[in-house]
Amino acid sequence: MRLFFIYFLVTTLGCFYQIGTAQSQVDTDKVYVFAEEMPLIPTCATYDTTAAAKHKCTQDLLLNYIYQNVQYPDSARFTGIEGTVVVSFVIGRDSTIKDGKVVKDIGGGCGDAALYVINAMNPLQLKWVPGKKQGTPVDVRMTIPVKFKIKEVPPYVLIDRDTVYTTWDTPAAYKGGEVALTEYVNNNLKYPTVGVATCEVGVIEVKSLIGADGSVEILEMIDYSNLGMDFQFEAISTVTASASQWDAAEYKERKVPTSYPIRLNFKPTATTCQTRVSTYEKAQILAVEGSTLFNQGEHLAGIEKLDEAITSFPNNAEFLYARGQAHLDLDNREQACLDLTKVKEILLVSWVDNLLPLICLGVEKEK
Repeated sequence: MRLFFIYFLVTTLGCFYQIGTAQSQVDTDKVYVFAEEMPLIPTCATYDTTAAAKHKCTQDLLLNYIYQNVQYPDSARFTGIEGTVVVSFVIGRDSTIKDGKVVKDIGGGCGDAALYVINAMNPLQLKWVPGKKQGTPVDVRMTIPVKFKIKEVPPYVLIDRDTVYTTWDTPAAYKGGEVALTEYVNNNLKYPTVGVATCEVGVIEVKSLIGADGSVEILEMIDYSNLGMDFQFEAISTVTASASQWDAAEYKERKVPTSYPIRLNFKPTATTCQTRVSTYEKAQILAVEGSTLFNQGEHLAGIEKLDEAITSFPNNAEFLYARGQAHLDLDNREQACLDLTKVKEILLVSWVDNLLPLICLGVEKEK
């Protein structure tokens, strides 16, 4: 019996030794095609679900990222090239992408276009949760197909139940032109009495639908300073009252409905509000100058002017969006995330929601 116990003990210790040796022998210089824990997009790694579900989530989000960002090369589109490109890349144990290559190409620049989107994850600092082998982070190669299919783009889009033409031969126009439209807005826009006490100032932008018969409806409204319902009502009333003053857009010799953006500037005329109005007008000028300087390559000077405008009006989503885009162009993702998150809180619009997951991904983790 004692002999059996000694044999069991020796055998068991031998097993432990072998396991420990195997774990220590994980080759971190090798690129694996399979790991016990495959690489994951951080969002999917947080899900309380199975490994298979997390892996599928990662594949779905990766494909969604690719198809939202890949550009169909003009040379391929014009020559009718379609098909499936296969790209391969390594997700490093340091969470970055490396060694990207085109495994299968269809020509026309499609392979390069797909690979460009993959490699762009590094400049965007889109970090991965690395794969693990026996608990040790390792390099894992992934291969993914990217389909290129030419689709005929219709000259219109559907917004809710409205057909809105995005292509036209002659655009919609206010009778008398832009000067007449500005004069109409200035003469008809009423400043709500509820805003006088706090001297509210700001812009509401209305995307209007100019119908084929010259009618006017509201497609979308952006209240950049969150002025509220009374201001929004006045904006809607002013825009819709301009019906019959429009010449509809024309496409292939017929009148068609199309969208037209109209900006409405709300400024109180009360004497007690003139200082605030003056400050707001200066901030608007600073924001325009800042954006112009930035686009001309004077990045620091441009952002400084945007900073000054935002200091005066910290909840102006238009100013914040301009600065957020500027920081994003400079790859300052942390500041871009802060600015655009605040824009989302003010505007509650879906197009900001679509940007934030990519911009803010990993920012908190990096802190």
